[in-house]
Amino acid sequence: MTKEQNERISRQYLIDLSARLDSRNFEILRTIYKLKFMTASQLQRIFFTKNSNDSHNLRTCNRRLKKLQSYGIIDCLERRIGGARAGSRATIWTISSAGYQLLKLDDLELKASRRRLMEPSILFLEHTLSISEAYTKLIELDQQKKIELLEVQHEPRCWRTYSEKGVATYLKPDLYVSLALDEYVDHYFLELDRATEPPSKCIVKAKQYIAYANSGVEQRQNEAHVFPFVVWIVPHEKRREQLTRYIRYELPKAEMLFRVITMEEFETLIAGNEQESEDD
Repeated sequence: MTKEQNERISRQYLIDLSARLDSRNFEILRTIYKLKFMTASQLQRIFFTKNSNDSHNLRTCNRRLKKLQSYGIIDCLERRIGGARAGSRATIWTISSAGYQLLKLDDLELKASRRRLMEPSILFLEHTLSISEAYTKLIELDQQKKIELLEVQHEPRCWRTYSEKGVATYLKPDLYVSLALDEYVDHYFLELDRATEPPSKCIVKAKQYIAYANSGVEQRQNEAHVFPFVVWIVPHEKRREQLTRYIRYELPKAEMLFRVITMEEFETLIAGNEQESEDD
């Protein structure tokens, strides 16, 4: 289906298509919608894991994605993460206008229209795919029974509002996560950092979290009456050391509220048995 055909998809076509699609197709569509952009590899790790051969799982995933693309409800970007040599696993998928309209048939809360697909900036794309990667890892940990994933709030549901000096203020995490580990329930706000901004901007955001914690709004809204840990997930150790140093220097009284880790350390933090080194 061409882009021109996609723009002319009728409501009746979507109603008929909705009746033909199974629940797995809708799960894929909703997940891509919530996360904005996802790679084929991420979608395979979430939805296609039955075979012990990952290459087989990826081929199955790609066939499904191509089928959904032929219906006009998802589309892929021209660029790939890692370039053409990275292969089909690096193909980046997003929901189309028709796919959004299809979801609206069953979800009346989706009121706004979706603009036609445009290539995002590389910075926005890398940040968005980092959020998708964190979400994918959470799903994998849940599938492996290492955690019980209770709730994940995506943007804008994970955003919070509080009053600061009588002015309504917005706090915008990248993800909110609630999970059970043994007999405990843990809560996290996740910030996916790409090391593209000076550390001072992260300190400004950290101070927002402190102000929000002091407001007591979050604590009153969850059963445990606790404030979530705030976790910055950074691309490399150098950035982790840099942000950790800034937080310790600028916010010594609140440093226990924050964690700075790399994506490779994410499972260790989330699934338990975290061991902090002496210089962390």
